Amino acid sequence: MRKLLALFLVLVMAVSLLSGVALADTYTETVKGMFDGLVVDVTLTDGRIEKVEVKEHHETDTGFPALELMPQRIVDAQSIGIDGIAGATMTSNGIKAAVAAALRQAGLDPDDYQTAGAPKVNWDYYPVMGSFEVPEQWDETYDVVVVGGGFAGLAAAYSAGEAGARTVLVEKLSTTGGNSAINGGQYAAYTSKEAARLQEEFGLIPDAAAKHIEDTLNGGDLMSVPALVEEMVLGSPYYLNLLLDNGLEIRNTLARPGGHYGYRTYVTKEQVGADITNIQRQMIDRQPNVTLELNTKMVEIYRTRDEDNRVVGIRVATEDGYRTIRAERGVVLATGGFSSNVQMRQTQVPYLTADIPTTNITAASTGEGIYLAQAIGANTMQMSNIQRYPWADPITGVLDKYAVWPFTGPSYGVIYVDWQGNRYVNEGDRRDVCANAAANSGFISTYAIFTEPVVTFTTKPEIDAGVAEGRVLKADTLEELAQQINATAIKSMYPAVSAENLKATVEKHNGYIDSGIDPDFGKVMAATMVKMEEGPYYAIPQYPSVHHTMGGLVINTSTQVVDIYGNVIPGLYAAGEVTGGVHGTNRLGSNADADACAFGFISGYVAATGVIPEFIFDEAANSGR
Repeated sequence: MRKLLALFLVLVMAVSLLSGVALADTYTETVKGMFDGLVVDVTLTDGRIEKVEVKEHHETDTGFPALELMPQRIVDAQSIGIDGIAGATMTSNGIKAAVAAALRQAGLDPDDYQTAGAPKVNWDYYPVMGSFEVPEQWDETYDVVVVGGGFAGLAAAYSAGEAGARTVLVEKLSTTGGNSAINGGQYAAYTSKEAARLQEEFGLIPDAAAKHIEDTLNGGDLMSVPALVEEMVLGSPYYLNLLLDNGLEIRNTLARPGGHYGYRTYVTKEQVGADITNIQRQMIDRQPNVTLELNTKMVEIYRTRDEDNRVVGIRVATEDGYRTIRAERGVVLATGGFSSNVQMRQTQVPYLTADIPTTNITAASTGEGIYLAQAIGANTMQMSNIQRYPWADPITGVLDKYAVWPFTGPSYGVIYVDWQGNRYVNEGDRRDVCANAAANSGFISTYAIFTEPVVTFTTKPEIDAGVAEGRVLKADTLEELAQQINATAIKSMYPAVSAENLKATVEKHNGYIDSGIDPDFGKVMAATMVKMEEGPYYAIPQYPSVHHTMGGLVINTSTQVVDIYGNVIPGLYAAGEVTGGVHGTNRLGSNADADACAFGFISGYVAATGVIPEFIFDEAANSGR
C-alpha cells in the first residue's frame, strides 16, 4: 500500500508538471500592526501574490478599515508599495510587512514588489482652477491690465508704463480716485526728503524703518505677514518722494497717530486723499504708455486650464456692451476692499449689519475683485478683520475733513470724552481699541475736545468753517461747551455732559502733560502735547463707522496672487485693500496710503518686468542724502 500511495503521488506531481499548473504555497507571518499579534496568511504561486488573509489580530476600531481593505488591494496591485488606509497607517504597514516577510521566505525580493502593478493614481491631484472658456479673439490687447483707479491702481499703472509696458487702467466709476480720494490725506513713511527738516523744526527724534515695522506688527497683533510689512515700510518713502517731486503739497507737520510710536505721518495740504490721487492722475496722464478707460467694470478674469494655467486677460462691461482685454504680461487687481458690501462683510462679522454706516463710497468698496479672483482659484486670508473708523460723523458715518482732526491730534493734546464729559480711552491707542471703547461708552456719539493751540496741524479758517457748518461746536468756556454739546441732537438723542466733569477732565489731562504720566489710561504723554488752558474750546462729535477691510487676496512679496493650493497664479497680481496679510487684525492710521502706494508701484513694475524694483528700498536715496 505504501508503494502504491507513493506511486500515486509521483503520478499526480508528474501530471501537474505536464499540465503546467503551479503549486501554491502559504506562509503564515506574525507581525506588529498597531499592536503585537497580527497574524497574516500569504499565499504565493510561482511568484504571484494569490491571497492575503488576516487570521488573527488585536487591532482596535481605527485599524479595521485596513484589515478589510488592504489584503485585496495588495493582491490587485501585486505590490506592497501601495498607500495605506488613511487613519489606519500602522495596521496597513503591518499587513504589508507580513507580505514582505512571506516573499522573503519564498526566496523572493520584496523590493521587486514595491511598484510593479501599483495603481496609477496620484493621491496629491487637485482639479485645475481656471476659466471654462477663454476668448480666441480679443477686443483689446495690452502688456499690463490694471483694474481700479485708487492709490494702488494709479501707482501700478504709472510704474508699469514707466517700465515700458503698454498699459491700460480700467476703472468702473466715472473718474479715478475712488475711496482713496476721500481718505484723510495721511501718509506714513519712516523717512522722506522732507523728514530731516520737519524733525529739526519740531525737535523730533528721527524715525527708523525697524520701528515702523515693529509698530505695524504690534498694531496688528502680530498677525501680519512680516515680509509684507517690511516691504511696505521700506517702499513707502520712495513713492512719497515721487509724489513730492510731482507737486504734492504737505502741511508743515509730522504727526504720530494712535498705535504709531514715531513721528512719521505726513499730512497733505487739504487733508484729503484727493491731494494724492490728483497728482497720481496727472502722472499717468503724462505717461504715453498708459491708456485710461473709465466707466469700465471688470466682470470676469480669464485663467487658462492648460499647462500654463495663466491669467491672460479680463472681460469688462461698458456702456457699449461687453469687451475682452488681453494682458500679455499680467493683470493687476487694485479693486479695493468690501466695506460697502453688507452681505460680504456680514458673512465675516455678523454684527456689521446694514444699519452700521461706512466711511466709503458705496459704489466703490463692493469687493467684486475678490469674488472674481476667488472664482479662478485665488485664496484669501483674514477676511473677518474689518476695521471701524472711530471718529466718523456720528449722523452720516462719513469720514469728512473734520473727522481727520481727532485722528491726527492725540500726540498734540486732543482728548476724547463720552456723553457725560469723561475720558473713556487712551487717545493714542489703536483704532480698534478706540472704536470698541466708543461703542461701549453708552451713547451714539463721543467727542474730541481741543483748543486752537492744540491743533497746529489745521488752520483757524478751517476751524471757523467747521463751526459755520455745525460740524464743530465752539464755546468760550468749558461750561458753555458742555451746554453746546448737550443741545446738539445726534439722531434725535441728546447727551448729558456735565460741565463739572468736562472741566475736571481737561484739568486732569493738563496735569498729566506736566507730569508726563497718564495714570488713568497709560497714554504716552508726548513732548508735543499742548495744554488746554483758555478758550475758545471746541468739540467734534464722533462715532465708529465701517472703514477698512484688512483681509483679502493672498499675495507674496512680488505681489503675485496665490491660489487655494498655495501656488502662484501666473499673470495675476494684486495691491492695496484688495489684499490681506499687511495689517493683521488692525490697520494703523496712515498705513493705508503707504500700503497701497508702495505695493501698487511694486505690482505694476513686477507685472511689466518680472522683477521687484529693488531701487525703491534705498534708504539713503529716500531720505534725500
